[in-house]
Amino acid sequence: MAATLSSCQSTGPGRTMNLHVNQARNHLNLRDAIYFGAIFLETQLKAAQDLRAFAAQSISQVLGADGDPLTLHTQVPVKEFVEIVSGIKGRFTNSDEVKEIIRAFIVELGEDPAEYLFDVPRLRVVPHYDYLHAGVSYAYKLHRDTWYGSVQCQLNTWMPVYGVTPEQTMLINPEYFSLPVKNSSVDWQLTEWINNERWKASQALTEETRVHPIPLEDVPSANELRIGLNGGEMMMFSGAHLHGTVPNRTEETRFSVDFRLMHLEDLKSGRGANNVDNGCPDPEAGFKDYFYAHSFDRFQEITA
Repeated sequence: MAATLSSCQSTGPGRTMNLHVNQARNHLNLRDAIYFGAIFLETQLKAAQDLRAFAAQSISQVLGADGDPLTLHTQVPVKEFVEIVSGIKGRFTNSDEVKEIIRAFIVELGEDPAEYLFDVPRLRVVPHYDYLHAGVSYAYKLHRDTWYGSVQCQLNTWMPVYGVTPEQTMLINPEYFSLPVKNSSVDWQLTEWINNERWKASQALTEETRVHPIPLEDVPSANELRIGLNGGEMMMFSGAHLHGTVPNRTEETRFSVDFRLMHLEDLKSGRGANNVDNGCPDPEAGFKDYFYAHSFDRFQEITA
């Protein structure tokens, strides 16, 4: 169910955190607000609805008109589920249409696509936890994207394709935006992940054998933010927020889409959220996956 407040605040030992509802478009200081931990919830973006519709179309093209994506995990064995999901993900992520939608999304926010880079959208498919929580449906433990080699200026988006409850959604723990968490990111390399680990997702049918950067201490869940959303309603937040996958123990598979934006000048100048605990040594390894939002050319390096 969508939130109806214009804004609210979350407090904890770390600092005050702001939640803005339908206030991202033409926001005077959108990036700065996100770099300081603000979370934006958008329920009325045309580009988000277009992205949702394209994701649903990609799903139906693989499953067929009569296929029910929400109960797919009850209809096929895990191996076949992984094959189907891999086909859906590839059809969606590698299309030209998603790039066009992301460019339109930036314009709809009142921003200039020539000033932005993006990473292609990912379609996440999360069935019941006991059916599969590894590989193509890995249930991400609490993490910051920066632990995975993302840059400090990364702007995250996340939206469900079909409506989700708080028991199916993603979670953010805003209390820890400015509080360090002991973690294994210093021993994790993005280069190794790209070259040798990422492609193994379809091989994990029972457990996750790939190494991920994870917390090395218990993180209390009392102040977790879990928002039930309708399909096409989108959250925007910093990649430096501590967040993860809510283990899905409902009877419906969760389909969601996320993509990342980076402001080019902020990337060059080092602006972004404070680094409170990230030790990943090689974030530049991910630059080859970025695209210029105005031309869709690949970004290769930071130039003066």
